[in-house]
Amino acid sequence: MVRWLSIGVIGYMILGIVWWGVLLYRKNGEIYDLKMLEVKETSQLHALEKERSKQTIMIIGEGAVLGISLLLGIYIINRSARKEINNAQQQSDFLLSVSHELKSPIAAIKLALQTIKRPNIPKDKETKFLKSAEGDTNRLEKLVQNILLSANIDNHTLELYKTKTDIMSLLKKVIANYEREHFDQSFQLIADTEEIIISVDEQNVQQAISNILDNAIKYSEDDQPVSIKVTDLKKIINIDIQNTGVPIKKEDYKKIFQKFYRVKQQEIREKEGTGIGLYISKEIIEAHTGDIEVKSEKGINHFIITLPKVA
Repeated sequence: MVRWLSIGVIGYMILGIVWWGVLLYRKNGEIYDLKMLEVKETSQLHALEKERSKQTIMIIGEGAVLGISLLLGIYIINRSARKEINNAQQQSDFLLSVSHELKSPIAAIKLALQTIKRPNIPKDKETKFLKSAEGDTNRLEKLVQNILLSANIDNHTLELYKTKTDIMSLLKKVIANYEREHFDQSFQLIADTEEIIISVDEQNVQQAISNILDNAIKYSEDDQPVSIKVTDLKKIINIDIQNTGVPIKKEDYKKIFQKFYRVKQQEIREKEGTGIGLYISKEIIEAHTGDIEVKSEKGINHFIITLPKVA
């Protein structure tokens, strides 16, 4: 209803501009005809025709400018409105996703602790539930960290505390944590050197890499390893995180790093997620004067992080 009302108002305004233009053109013609009755010399006739041409051009020109300005204004307003509507929808989806992502680990932790409290529970089951609770606690911690980081980024209060860090040691530490949490997922670290020193905020870079690994694990095919390939390129390093799974479409290469954006492919949207992990990763990497890009080749998705080295 609102849409058709808006279209009606816009159509009325455009018709109004056209109608006033026609009236001005006719009035200009009438004035010209009256002046023609008073013309006695050829020179006056030429001057009058020239004046009429100028008036006609002015009417058409001003009408065109007004019409174009109106259409441009409508386009800008419509685009802004659509953007606000999309943002509102994305934020609503984000809140729903976060609510679900928060409830799931909390419920799992609560269930594990209630089970452990039961008398005479076998030791192996107790250990199993404790590991499960630990994994859900880590998942909850990552989600809270992402929410806090997202707020800091949006408020321009993200602070970096850079130190000289061996990126290889950092990656090995991250992989070891994931191996404890994901028993059915294998990882490969490929590099041509044992040590690469760079100046970074270790905690934030670890979070950025973890977010990408979470994404790679979530969308990997069963029994396929997630690979991390590190390449030393003199002044920069490349960290290529690869997974075999649903290929990412080219039109999503840049959009995938936008806040709240979720790829529209059904196989991907069925997976749980908040839509802020990759956004945070990109912001952290760019804050280090680095870059991050994604590409998909031959069924393999590549998330390539570029970071400057320490001279």
